[in-house]
Amino acid sequence: MPSIVIDSLSKRFDGVQALSNVSLEIRNREFMVLLGPSGCGKTTLLRCVAGLEQPDTGSIQIGDRTVYSRSEGIDIPPRERRVGMVFQNYALYPHMDVFENVAFGLRMRKTRKKELQSRVTEALELVNLTGLEKRSPRQLSGGQRQRVAVARTLVTKPQELLFDEPLSNLDPKLRVSLRAQLRRLHKQIGATSLYVTHDQNEAMVLADRIAVLQDGVIVQVDEPRTVYDHPATVKVAEFTGNPKTNILSGEINRSDDRLILIPDDDPYCFIELPDSVSGFVGRRVYLNCRPEQVEITSHLSDDLGRLPVLSVMPDGSHVFVHLRLGDTMQQIIARGSVHEFARIRRNELVALNVRRGNIFDFDTEYLLHSFGYEDSGRPALSEHGVEVT
Repeated sequence: MPSIVIDSLSKRFDGVQALSNVSLEIRNREFMVLLGPSGCGKTTLLRCVAGLEQPDTGSIQIGDRTVYSRSEGIDIPPRERRVGMVFQNYALYPHMDVFENVAFGLRMRKTRKKELQSRVTEALELVNLTGLEKRSPRQLSGGQRQRVAVARTLVTKPQELLFDEPLSNLDPKLRVSLRAQLRRLHKQIGATSLYVTHDQNEAMVLADRIAVLQDGVIVQVDEPRTVYDHPATVKVAEFTGNPKTNILSGEINRSDDRLILIPDDDPYCFIELPDSVSGFVGRRVYLNCRPEQVEITSHLSDDLGRLPVLSVMPDGSHVFVHLRLGDTMQQIIARGSVHEFARIRRNELVALNVRRGNIFDFDTEYLLHSFGYEDSGRPALSEHGVEVT
């Protein structure tokens, strides 16, 4: 049975459509991440579930209760929805110490002293803050403050946890550490988690499934690897690129016994494609390939395009090589090991091979086909995002 069911939810703010007919099911004990750029509606959706915003249409069910239904006139107040929410800005009381901040919700519920003491102690142990009970928030680091906020939520033992970008104010190293702790806590307490972020790395690490929002609409709900390997739209492919993905527009043609993409930005560059894209010959498409899926070599083919190397940029154990397309600012980025790209130099002419990629319809920008590696067999999508059988 799903833990949270969102059905046909819409919300407008001063004439701006924040959510458009959103439907989503979060499974029991699942860690679902809402991913999307700023302003796409993900925080609005989370606040609607919490009861902090009232939708214009639709319904929300938490557990076996309908907590909101426009048609039935149901709108359960936030405090009665029995969900826990962790905010981006900690929202700690500065005049209270750590213990009292965590205990606040229990005191409001008039929990007995002995039980209150036990549950606060347990919550602080879960977030590794034992021994800091008497410190004030100003005596804590950012990471410790956020863990106090998490403990304050956990102490009431909610079955559903809502997270509104709780790590976005922390430095990168601390964010990585707290991601692991949040994932551990989720499994340990057995709650259902709905987590908002614009950070694709965070989503990939934390999520059981990711719901990608664009302009108030959910465009894809999948496991993290599927979202990365088979993005439903060009925008999803762009947003989930790290640091950037390759998106090339062009036309697929047949040259002798080979299939090639001729990019719009460089008519003299021919990118060879596998036979599996033969059904798209003569069609204008977008080609998406991640930098690690681009192979480059100094061995030049006479009849394939040669691209100049703009830069070779080491990044730890990897190297990013930027190739220029024609006379435009458009580039193709390849990523490989230091050993793999050891002999590549700036201004050198190189050939490339796309080992894996995705083909999108040029007009609708929906996924048509994925190729390379094991070709996982994921079905193509029509122009409306419907699976093609």
